[in-house]
Amino acid sequence: MQDKKALSIVVFGVALALSLVTFPPWDTLTYDGALYIDIARNLAKSPANFTYQGVYMMYRPPFYPYTLSLFFHFLHDPLNQLKVARLVSAIFFSLTAVLTFLLALELLKDGKKALMASAFFILNPLAFTMGTRELVHSEFTFFYTLAVYLLYTGKRKREGIRIYLAFLSAGLAILTRYTGLSIVGVFLLYLWLTEYWEWTKRREYWLGFGVLALTLAPWLYLGHLHYGGFLRPFEVASRVVTLDRPIDVSTYFKWLEKDLGRSFLVLVFFGLIRLRQDEEGWLILSWFSVGLLGILTVTHKETRFITFLSPVMAILAFKGVELMIEATEKALPTRINPKEWKKPAVLALSLLLLIPVGLNAVHLKERWNAVGQYDSRVLRYSSEHYTGSELLVSPYLYTMAGFYYPGAHVEMILKKKSVEEKIAKAEYDVIIHKDPNTYLNILTSGNYVLVKEFYGGKFKVFVAKRLL
Repeated sequence: MQDKKALSIVVFGVALALSLVTFPPWDTLTYDGALYIDIARNLAKSPANFTYQGVYMMYRPPFYPYTLSLFFHFLHDPLNQLKVARLVSAIFFSLTAVLTFLLALELLKDGKKALMASAFFILNPLAFTMGTRELVHSEFTFFYTLAVYLLYTGKRKREGIRIYLAFLSAGLAILTRYTGLSIVGVFLLYLWLTEYWEWTKRREYWLGFGVLALTLAPWLYLGHLHYGGFLRPFEVASRVVTLDRPIDVSTYFKWLEKDLGRSFLVLVFFGLIRLRQDEEGWLILSWFSVGLLGILTVTHKETRFITFLSPVMAILAFKGVELMIEATEKALPTRINPKEWKKPAVLALSLLLLIPVGLNAVHLKERWNAVGQYDSRVLRYSSEHYTGSELLVSPYLYTMAGFYYPGAHVEMILKKKSVEEKIAKAEYDVIIHKDPNTYLNILTSGNYVLVKEFYGGKFKVFVAKRLL
């Protein structure tokens, strides 16, 4: 027991230290991340104010912004808020590394093997990269994994409280990212594969579904109150994703190969082959297959969407290493005793294969660190030199402008008569234009002065003459 606690602390410390050492620079910011911070600021003022620019954003999952809002009561500087948002992700990433270790310990029955599995999680390129981003993925992965861990251990140990907590965690996972709805499918498939319909005779599971419903109830009520229906947040989220650029499955797997690396994906595939038809095997199969299917059926797909499967992929990757060693064992002369070399060989090969996985993790994080750099530098410069309460910006800058100009009213440069009329009346204090876009009547109105250009004219900052 003491060893398990000590190793858990080590895993947490290593994961957190790696996160802090590779913390992203200030000048990288995502559109979604800025929006979560913008919403969290409003939640810090009023817990029901899930809005940006006065518009309810309930098609976005709520739990991450609510988590950030707890800290934003005391932090008001944008860059400090960004640091905290990333630190929250780093902590949840480190906690998930511990969960992966504990679950692997339950499944593999060996502390060293469990450590290797947690290492495959920590160095999983997507988990490692999302572990320090201002996005929901680390928190979502934690609650999703916690739900699976609690259900498995609660079922095996026949502890009702763990089963209830599993459904509570499942509800929090759904509220952290709506694709968390797949956790219901994971639970049902796992229970059916291991107990057929016998599980329906146990009241713990029915009470668990009741706990799940109660967990979702406050958000469903807010959806009815502010968004026009109890299920409206899920419906709008589905429609928004459907309207985005469709990505076919073959393209998505090519992207996964680029981000995760071929060697890691091969190990995961080998791990699937090694699964047995037992309690542990059905758990992993249910978790991986339903979770993956949930992403593949979405019209618009990004590789980061699969981050929540990083823990089960880590366990599968280690099982893939074991399969490789077992294949080697069969090829060796029978006089060689496998007990003398098999376990050290598994650990040694795991360490060796962690090298390319880790290198892919570093490369992916570096690619993500370039996201939004130019936008961030332009907006920070503008906010430090030109104050304004009314802003007009190019569409991609919409949420980031709100991040750098807290409290300002922000509109997008769209070909609309109302926008052109406001430009003609010089109602905007600052206009930030990013190519390619339309200038509308910014130049012809005579009301604005081009005060700064960035990156060969790709970005232009205009200020109202009345403010100069």
